Amino acid sequence: MIVLWVISPEAGRTLFFVAVVVVVGWFAVGTILNVRKGNAVARWLQEGLPLIGQKTTLRWLGSSAVELKIQDARNPLLHVEIFILMEPRDVPFLWGYFHARGRRDILIARCRVSSAPVFQLEAGNPRAWTTRGAQKEAIRKQWVPVPSPQGVNVVAYGEGRLETAPELLTLAAGCQLPLVRLAIRRAEPEIEVQWQLLRFGNVSARRVFELLLQISNQL
Repeated sequence: MIVLWVISPEAGRTLFFVAVVVVVGWFAVGTILNVRKGNAVARWLQEGLPLIGQKTTLRWLGSSAVELKIQDARNPLLHVEIFILMEPRDVPFLWGYFHARGRRDILIARCRVSSAPVFQLEAGNPRAWTTRGAQKEAIRKQWVPVPSPQGVNVVAYGEGRLETAPELLTLAAGCQLPLVRLAIRRAEPEIEVQWQLLRFGNVSARRVFELLLQISNQL
């Protein structure tokens, strides 16, 4: 027996209204949460920013990303871009999809340095959503596996003179934020580091920027 459910026009309008309220309400709450998180991270970073430059510009890129630029960075850095990249909490379907694929709130630092590195490195957490394509590309180029130091949970590949690569991985993982990715390239930006913003308030922002300087000095 087939049972047909017939919804009256009035009930249909009510359901549509409820759906709109839920979507708009979720968007508003998600946007507020991301703005609060982004502002909190930006305030936290202020402690360490003077270590690499005196002038920083900040702008929001939508509701899920914040960009900070340091133009005249401290030697050997030339230029630094910091991105606070958050989950798309304002769009429920996208948030659920990307969260299931490993997307989390992350801090990205992209740095240009005064001289090209003598090696290239691609190290990342294989479960992170930002690392999959880069790791596949490293394998396609037949870069050699690089052993990760104890306690550094990344898979790494490289090419060139890789003697200092394990030390750089140890440095990148040394700020107490979970390391997501460390990329060293001969092309710009020569350095990219990604950390998960997990309990960042318990970590010194100065330590983050000290590590960026130490990594750049090791190249």
